[in-house]
Amino acid sequence: MALADFFISLLTFVTIYSLFALGLNVKFGFTGLIDFGHVAYFMIGAYVTVFLAMPAGVSNTYEGLTGLGLSTAFAGIPGGGLLGWLIALVIGMAAAALVSLLVGIPTIRLREDYLAITALGIATILNAIFHNERWLFNGSFGIREVYEPLSGVFPLGTGNFQLNILLFGLPSVAVLGYAAYRTAKVVRPLGARPALLGTGSILALAGSLVFAITTMTGLVVDLGVVVLNVDNTIAFLLLVAAVATGRQALVETENIGALLALVSALLFGLWYFGQPLVAFVTEGETADLLLNLFWLYDPTAGPAGGMDYDRFFFLFTLVFLVGAYVWVQRTVNSPYGRVLRAVRDDETVPEALGKPTFRYKIQSLMFGSALAGAAGGLWAANIGFIDPTQFAATVTFFAYTAVIIGGTANNKGVILGTAVFWVINSGTRFLDDFFPSQYAQQLAALRLILIGTLLIVILYYRPEGMLGEQDYDIKLGRGGVNDD
Repeated sequence: MALADFFISLLTFVTIYSLFALGLNVKFGFTGLIDFGHVAYFMIGAYVTVFLAMPAGVSNTYEGLTGLGLSTAFAGIPGGGLLGWLIALVIGMAAAALVSLLVGIPTIRLREDYLAITALGIATILNAIFHNERWLFNGSFGIREVYEPLSGVFPLGTGNFQLNILLFGLPSVAVLGYAAYRTAKVVRPLGARPALLGTGSILALAGSLVFAITTMTGLVVDLGVVVLNVDNTIAFLLLVAAVATGRQALVETENIGALLALVSALLFGLWYFGQPLVAFVTEGETADLLLNLFWLYDPTAGPAGGMDYDRFFFLFTLVFLVGAYVWVQRTVNSPYGRVLRAVRDDETVPEALGKPTFRYKIQSLMFGSALAGAAGGLWAANIGFIDPTQFAATVTFFAYTAVIIGGTANNKGVILGTAVFWVINSGTRFLDDFFPSQYAQQLAALRLILIGTLLIVILYYRPEGMLGEQDYDIKLGRGGVNDD
């Protein structure tokens, strides 16, 4: 898989899981509800959406309930398949919200650890039901008849190479340029010395990996003793230098967010553009570099290239994420959102002012669960196959990790934290290409160690997360009096 294709796949994962984490942030970040069963609503949204959109006639291997075929019910009108799928998705969101209501009525009065454990137990029970009851949704065998909206339209192109580059390639470059501009604005407050130290740390780390990778096959001899040759010694010294300079950069700056933005941008640049640049310098090969720049353009989509379905679906999920982000932002910046934050901080205060806090918590639970259900429907359409093993409890903790990394009660931070988490979790899979196969198990553990180390560093230097809690728009009326 080319880096551009992997980049699209990674971005799609980030957008879907950002939508999932936004739902968790509504519950945990803004209302203070510790819901360890958040993945259950992700699963319900996925299964209900797939079931409603699935045609009635399916393969012989499927033994579950027969699909309602909403994707084909509107086939007589243009875009009817998409309309049917959207209706199925909305019903999936409603089903997730309804189940959360049924779960919340007996459990929402529990506090902190008790609520978390109860929610986790209910999610585990639901997963077990979906896994064992084959008559329901085919049990552990899963569903392969997943409707993919508008998949028949793609690949899509104009038939003209120059026009395709103009339509799909230039927007790709513009997005990368805008991302670089925004990163530069974030990094600008960082001092010159911490910036140089951070840059040196990343370059030393990259050099250490290069020396370690090039000599990995000769590291172990028959007795299992590590060979300390010149290359390995240089790799070790560079690693020590990377740790030392990185720690000094953290000590000398108070703007941890700017430093992390610089480090993230450098890591992305080395990963995404480093390999194609090396191929360009050493071999004069420009294809991979151009493909990475024009990442929305797929040269295999037709005779003159164009846009394939994976790239379209990323843009499709991005529309949902933007809509959910605006919806959540308007909610938390409203008087209703202020009540949710009051419930989080001290429930007795809004109760003393006559606010029905139980109702607010139930509504917050349903709101966040509906967003999780939407993420589940998008996840199913993206993967093309679902089974209960995809909805393990660890998925909820992935979302909690993203919220903690980015900043609790900060929607921008949630998206940033999700991106950081999945870049580390998925991007480090490329290490498997450079190391012998016998180290696959160690590399899988290394990815978890990297995520854990990142969490420790952020919680130590930035307990409130990379962006911290967001500011809120509180509009005052005439004379400084609140309109509420």
